[in-house]
Amino acid sequence: MALTQFTPIYAGRSDGETEIRSKKHGKEFNGPSNDQLDKVANPDDHYEPLDHDHPITIEWKRQLGGMLQREMRAQAEYPWFLMFFPENYRLYRHNKETRDHTDAYLYGYPQGRKKRFRSAQEFFPHFQWLMEGKTEDYGDCACKNCAGDWVHKIEPLPGRDGFVPAKKDSPAIRKDAAQVRRDIVPVKKESVQVKRENSLPTPKVVVQQRPPFQVSKPPSKASTPTNIPSTAARPPSQPVITPTPLPSPRTKEQEIDSQYGKYTYRLGELVWFNRGTAWGLSLIIKRDTVKDPQQQGARPRARYLVQPLSHPFHHPETKLMTSDDSLRPWLAWSAPGPTHKALATKTFSIVDWKAVIAGQYGPGDAEVDGSIFAAKQIDESFTLLSPLSNNTTTTGERSYSAFFLGGEKLYVGEPARLRLNAGQDIMVIHQIIEKLKPNSTNINLASVHVLGNIYRLTTIPYDPANAKSLANPHLPARMKADLEFRNSVSIPTKRTHSYWKQLQPSARLSIADLKGRWYESSILLPVLRGSSVFATDVQRGDISDVGEWINGRGDANGAAGKMGTRFRERLEAVGKAVPAGLTLGGVDDKGEGGIETPGAEIAGKIAGRTTMKDAQESGTRSTASAIGDGGLSQFMDLDRMEE
Repeated sequence: MALTQFTPIYAGRSDGETEIRSKKHGKEFNGPSNDQLDKVANPDDHYEPLDHDHPITIEWKRQLGGMLQREMRAQAEYPWFLMFFPENYRLYRHNKETRDHTDAYLYGYPQGRKKRFRSAQEFFPHFQWLMEGKTEDYGDCACKNCAGDWVHKIEPLPGRDGFVPAKKDSPAIRKDAAQVRRDIVPVKKESVQVKRENSLPTPKVVVQQRPPFQVSKPPSKASTPTNIPSTAARPPSQPVITPTPLPSPRTKEQEIDSQYGKYTYRLGELVWFNRGTAWGLSLIIKRDTVKDPQQQGARPRARYLVQPLSHPFHHPETKLMTSDDSLRPWLAWSAPGPTHKALATKTFSIVDWKAVIAGQYGPGDAEVDGSIFAAKQIDESFTLLSPLSNNTTTTGERSYSAFFLGGEKLYVGEPARLRLNAGQDIMVIHQIIEKLKPNSTNINLASVHVLGNIYRLTTIPYDPANAKSLANPHLPARMKADLEFRNSVSIPTKRTHSYWKQLQPSARLSIADLKGRWYESSILLPVLRGSSVFATDVQRGDISDVGEWINGRGDANGAAGKMGTRFRERLEAVGKAVPAGLTLGGVDDKGEGGIETPGAEIAGKIAGRTTMKDAQESGTRSTASAIGDGGLSQFMDLDRMEE
């Protein structure tokens, strides 16, 4: 397949809103209504959200990038391509049986769902106003929503200013613009430049379409054309914000997970595991580290015992995974649809699994479908762990030291990826707070927020004096170690230096604003991209961010940006997808889920095996052979789909 080369650009500011307040309904979702999104009730007339790598989304972003490049008269070797819509803008497709064509609408405009954009061309004047960042006055925007219908009755004048009213002093125009300024919410005050990492040449970027159930993997960040101003080319001139000291680890498990390079995955996390001929979904239930006697002085390597997910009436044996290469984070890929097509709109808890096993839903694999539905149920869940304080009688708040968010586990004192600014920013969490509603003790109605400092990875030309002054001693150890690796690669090859720029201290966000855990590029990219590709990137000095190569929580379910369903215990969220009586960690472990388990105990936990050698063999043998050709290996062979 021929590939088209692009120069990537990023939206530097946004006025998008996921929720608005209306006089009639109060707080409501700024997108299609629940009835419009209900595919089951309206199979012939419904809306569905489109992923960022959907062909329709790609075409919109290609058009927007091309129009902006033309309007700004920018010279570039390759056409501009918008990597992400401005924050909180989302594209939806209207599926209607009676139409012979497909309509797509962009939602997110802050005056509500009725102000959606019907095409890239209709959205472009508003997009251009956001990108140029000359003013925050909506009266200066020429789009139909901001300027009113009168703007489309004016002949377009040549030049980059777009539509210009023939008579600026027209009373009707003044009234219309004043109404817009009064009704609309303020634009978020953020950087308004097209994103540019540094002023040095970078490799050419290739943007290509991926299979629909695989994560789109954007290329390494490239510099934008040189005629666009950049604030990332030099240290910030504004006063430096003093970082907040990190809270101390509260448990032994947290202390272990805060160490760089010891464990990539955590107890209770949802992961993909290599069955041998295919990939499956599983839960980390035990782990330990072992030393290789043949490699003196080498770092002990991690091993994980995983429980494959399934339907309630059959649970496969546990598997011992002896290498990080045989595991992937849950968010590394998107799960495919069920093998039984008739189950597409159902959930794990409402499926009649006995009927599925009996063949009443046609051909398919019940074990595979059970794992897919269970993973999506876990992805929508959250569980708060280890309460630290209880002020419910005064402020109505409780604080916690850790929580499960979807498939992952996060702690106070470590970074999380954010949905803000097209996923460029992270938050180092300092508090996890549950706030009850007034006069209520129902925790299921409580809101959950995180407090912490927001950072953005920023790259500038290397200057030893600046590098020393920009060092932040209050970053988590894993972030500092990964940053040290990144700079050890970029300084000798590109003479550039990266640092974590603090954008906002003590920010308060809903857990719905979190995409998931932050991972070290130095550890996970060799696994996600392959060691040879990563080695080439290192030689060129190009170390991208892991967040560019993985999903966010809810992205695979169309539930992105939602808080989800709360469970009191982790295994309640997993439900009957694992055997009854399953525990996390060893029998002597304390805390939420255990710490480490001796290797002999792990081996002994594998059914029917008593030696570590046999246990390791079981970790690489696939159970797919019992299913037969066209079974699990066909539906879960994600490696094959990447070719």
